[in-house]
Formats: sequence, C-alpha cells, structure tokens
Amino acid sequence: MIRLAPLMLCALLAGCSAEMKREVCGDGIDNDNNGLTDCDDRDCAGQPACIPPDYGNCAKCSQTCSAQSACVTSYLDERPIPLCVNGRCSAVEKFIQPKIDLDTSANWQGLTFMPRSGSTRFIKKFANDGSPVTCATVFAVASDRNAAGAIEASSNLIVQGLDVTPVNTMAGQVINYTFVNTQTGGDYLIWTELWGGPVGSTTKLPTGRRFGYGCFESGPQVAPLVPEDNCPSTTSDAGVCRRFRLTMPPPEMP
Repeated sequence: MIRLAPLMLCALLAGCSAEMKREVCGDGIDNDNNGLTDCDDRDCAGQPACIPPDYGNCAKCSQTCSAQSACVTSYLDERPIPLCVNGRCSAVEKFIQPKIDLDTSANWQGLTFMPRSGSTRFIKKFANDGSPVTCATVFAVASDRNAAGAIEASSNLIVQGLDVTPVNTMAGQVINYTFVNTQTGGDYLIWTELWGGPVGSTTKLPTGRRFGYGCFESGPQVAPLVPEDNCPSTTSDAGVCRRFRLTMPPPEMP
C-alpha cells in the first residue's frame, strides 16, 4: 500500500489546501479544527479583527505581551488587574468588590493556632496558552506552602482578582472579608488561603507558612460576576451586592 504525505494527499483532494489549516479570524468557524474559534485561537493573536478598540486604562495597556505578568505593574494595586488579551495588554473589564465570608467552623474547630493573614484569588479557567485550568492545576503551581506569590510568578495562570487581608479571628470561626478586589466576567475559579504570618510590609502578600487553602470551581459560587455584584462601602449591604459564603476544607497538616 502506498502512503501519501499529508500535503500530497491534500493536494489531490478538490478544495483542499494548506491555508485551510490556519484559523480565519472573525468568520465564526473553527477553521483548523483545534477546538478554538476566531480570537480564541492563537493564530489570531494580534490580528486586527481581534484587537479591542479600547485597551482600557493601565500603565502597560496596548503594549504587546505573551503572559499576564508582562502587563501588570502591581497585582494588588491595579484595579482591574490587566490581562494579556490576544497579545496585547488590556484592562477593559469593570472593577468590582464583592464580599467573602470564609467559614472555618466545620473543619477547623478546636485548633489552637490562629491565622494572621489570608489571600483570595479569582483565577481564569483557561491558561495563557489556552489550556484548561482546574483546582488541581492551581495547586500544582501553589504547592509550596512558603511561597505566597507563586501564582503570580507563573507565566501561564491568569488572575482576574486578588485581595490580601489581615486575619484576627481564631480558627473555627467565620472570617469576614470586607471586600475582595476582582473584575466582572465568568469562567473563573476561587482560590483562597490562610497563612500563619502577617501581611508583608513590602510585598503586601501573606508571610510565614500556609495553614490551609480552599478551591471552588463549580456551582453558583462561581456564577459570572456583573457590575451589580459590587458592594457599597457600607456594612448594611444585605440583598444589594454579591456575598460569597465559602467553607474551608480541613487545614494542611502538620
């Protein structure tokens, strides 16, 4: 049996050409059959059809990029956090501040230690290279319990929200985040951590050793965020904004 090389076989078939294997940006079709359509396909990165007309307002907006870290001056200070979209730095999503109740009463009751800081991240469910992101993906990056900034140091994970706060509540109670900084949109999971040391004065990240983490990637907890989910700067916000109630899994031991 004679086997033909793919390009030779393609040339013998009517209407087949090598060009058809590349994505045509903006026609609504997955031309190269890789599961990614138009601007979601890396073939379209930087193409006119996929460059937003407005890159938003950030220090590096409109600059070229290959990872989110190339767009961010400060993950904790820039609001919204800039993203790398189709090869350009962009900050066009609306910045909001929902609230979080982190419940440790079920799994941390009776423990004698007290967390001194916590961090919460809203992380995109797709990576910079287009691959899917799950809780297992994030843990593989953040497995070092002494590396508070490992997620931001990654060149592949995309962070749409990050907040770090001091914690003055004993383990086994509900820890209230007055607000957490994120942006509107969907396709995210929530990764939250409790740490043994205070918030660092220079890094603004938790210090010490991580006591435990929680990851939430399904159900109503990760429904898309909209502008109306923003919480006002008042304590009486019942029914007005988005309030997450997250139950922490058992702590990491020892």
